[in-house]
Amino acid sequence: MATRGKKLLDLALLLLFFAGLLGMFLPRWLHEGLGVLLLAGLLLHLVANEAYFRTLRKNLRGASQRVNLANIVLLAGSVLALALSGAALAGWLPLGAGANWRAWHLGASVAALVLLFLHLLRHGRRYIRGRRFAFLAGAGFLLAAVSFFGLPYLDRWYHTVVVDPAALVEGEKAALPGRVLTVYFSRVGNTNFPEDADAVSGASLMRDEAGELIGNAQMIAAMAQSVAGGDQAAILTAVKYPANYGETTRQAKKELERGTPPSWRVFPRVNPATYDIVILVYPLWWGTMPPAVAAFAAEEALTGKTIIPIVTHGGGGAGDSIADLRQQTKARVEEPLTVYSSDIPVARQAIADYLKKIREKM
Repeated sequence: MATRGKKLLDLALLLLFFAGLLGMFLPRWLHEGLGVLLLAGLLLHLVANEAYFRTLRKNLRGASQRVNLANIVLLAGSVLALALSGAALAGWLPLGAGANWRAWHLGASVAALVLLFLHLLRHGRRYIRGRRFAFLAGAGFLLAAVSFFGLPYLDRWYHTVVVDPAALVEGEKAALPGRVLTVYFSRVGNTNFPEDADAVSGASLMRDEAGELIGNAQMIAAMAQSVAGGDQAAILTAVKYPANYGETTRQAKKELERGTPPSWRVFPRVNPATYDIVILVYPLWWGTMPPAVAAFAAEEALTGKTIIPIVTHGGGGAGDSIADLRQQTKARVEEPLTVYSSDIPVARQAIADYLKKIREKM
């Protein structure tokens, strides 16, 4: 292939790659189509540069050449991971259903971006030198850094989460001994949301295919009940929280500082004293559990019971909530399962594995 043709192909590949990074804002069919075109273009790129691979042994005499080859291999590996995870997400390959392919896809995208930047930086020195090269290198480094931190942020706060609840709760069972009650505290049910509320994982919300809002903890509770069996109930506060996520966090902080939980009830009404195990699902608020959850845990009816905590979070894990929970209750508290907010749609198998381990200890 002529030099001009190679440059045009490389430019097309670069544009396809950056267009693909905007996949969360594109129609699914378009994102998948761009991915297929990118892979086809990469194959053409390899064919166009077959001379490099024919003389590979000669190209490995210096340290710089070996570093370049390592970069190419890692870049190829990240693209392969990108392709496999994308095929799994699209349902084209019957890969492990329990794996979080979305996280793999996002991670492979970030890795490919950084490695592509290094690849372009090396080859750009052949054509651009001096201040122009330094400027472009700095701009490329800034772009890579922004993408490294920005893509997960955009995915968490701007990617609308739409799920099929019936499909998400299907899977392996791990019935626990005795009577089991799954209790959850979620924003849905405790907030008067407008019809157009953003269903993004960072706001603890998702929607079903009919458009109904589902809370993150609500979805996890449905999965846990489907695994362990038993009954389910929600902790509901008398006064609703603000629809705005930031205002909700500020109100939660004031409640924690005051040390007085809001008035609450369990719906439907159940008597925890009649159960042996309580699976308690809640979000991490300011490093601990929501005040209404702490008030529920302190109920005398839980004395001597086993509490199995499942904590949803945006990066803080279980925080101090387990230590606080053990201080608050007279029940026996198991070690928790933590679920990152963006991982909730694929958490069903992790919940099953966790509850099986709990069952084995009983």
